[in-house]
Amino acid sequence: MELSNLLQNILDERRKKNQSYSMRAFARDLSISSGRLSDIINRKYVPGAAVAERIIGSLELTDEERPKIRQLIEHSHQSLKLLGGAHQLQESHYAILSDWHHYAILNLMETNDFQSEVSWISARLNLAPEVVEDSLSKLLSFELIERREDRLVPTHKNITTTHEIPSEVIREGHRQVIMQSLDSLEMDPTELRDITSITLPVNVANLPRAKELARDFRRKIATLLEEGDKTEVYNICVQIVPVTRKKFN
Repeated sequence: MELSNLLQNILDERRKKNQSYSMRAFARDLSISSGRLSDIINRKYVPGAAVAERIIGSLELTDEERPKIRQLIEHSHQSLKLLGGAHQLQESHYAILSDWHHYAILNLMETNDFQSEVSWISARLNLAPEVVEDSLSKLLSFELIERREDRLVPTHKNITTTHEIPSEVIREGHRQVIMQSLDSLEMDPTELRDITSITLPVNVANLPRAKELARDFRRKIATLLEEGDKTEVYNICVQIVPVTRKKFN
């Protein structure tokens, strides 16, 4: 059994006793948001340590049951990792977290020498301290990071956004990353970057398959670059764009 099944079973049992008992009421009793509870039950999110302990405390478990629930949560984390699962941001959340620095901070937390102090993060990413403080506040609010003792840690291994949905905020996020690539072209030596291009005639009917290959490439290159000691944060941009424009009669 996984955590999602356990919580669904508990919800079903409570509904049998009280037909008006809702997902929102269950989330309230667990001290989490209804959206977060829905994500857990639908296997889109596995709670981190802080949220997990909040749930465990709210369920009024016995001393024998608590370790079993913790094992269940750990098993869910491992299952998500093996399946290559990624937490998908709600579009409303991404509208607030569209700026590049939120994801740079999240990934900086995975580096070996990460320090949770605002001043350290600010220096490493060349950001104003108030920008870092605002970002950390939002990331904590959306439970994308949590505090473990004196350290900030991400609650998800991978985060993704919705695909193929036109959105100005998503376009702005891509725009910022592309602008960083232009800055890197001017400032960084070639041994620290790789910006290349190719111009070719294409059959546009093959674009869906090309996009699948690009997504597969991103996953493989990310797995490679995350091996061993992680010391820096990089962007990976794969660009497939038309140079010609459609002819109109």
